[in-house]
Amino acid sequence: MLELFRRQSTGRLEVAAVDDWELLAIAQHHGLATRLLDWTRSPLVALYFSVCKECESRDPDGRPLREDAEVLAWRSPKENLSKLLPKGGPLKIHKTIRYNPRIVTSRLRAQSGVFTVHSAPTQVFVPDGELVRIRIPHDNRKGLKDSLFRHGMHEAVLFPDMDGLARHIEWCQTKCY
Repeated sequence: MLELFRRQSTGRLEVAAVDDWELLAIAQHHGLATRLLDWTRSPLVALYFSVCKECESRDPDGRPLREDAEVLAWRSPKENLSKLLPKGGPLKIHKTIRYNPRIVTSRLRAQSGVFTVHSAPTQVFVPDGELVRIRIPHDNRKGLKDSLFRHGMHEAVLFPDMDGLARHIEWCQTKCY
């Protein structure tokens, strides 16, 4: 998939990716399944992504489940940004690492994006440092999304492209969640 993305993204990128690390970060931010797990430095971005949808899953009949949302706040140890990334690339690492990408897309900038890159993506990730779980009751999701909008945190800001603008306008002009 990465090779197909590399070949077919030519001419569509704001800034050319210099290596597979950056290419994976771009692919992840555009919905391609990768070994990267998205994190953000912004608590407002994290809160928005936790409440932006009415639900995360549906019952067998397709009805939304009334699930609580959750924000994971990870206070991780400081990272030496001058440390070189493993030479074999992101698909040949042997342990989970943190990756602070160059800001090569407007989405990475808007979302304050950082990542963990996983050597075994099917295994449960146990981060080093302090992890705090903040539960948001289902009944509070919509109110928080509305409040975040009033504070300038919405689709058009976090996805500063035509798709984000269209989703934001639709949300503002309809009764959709």
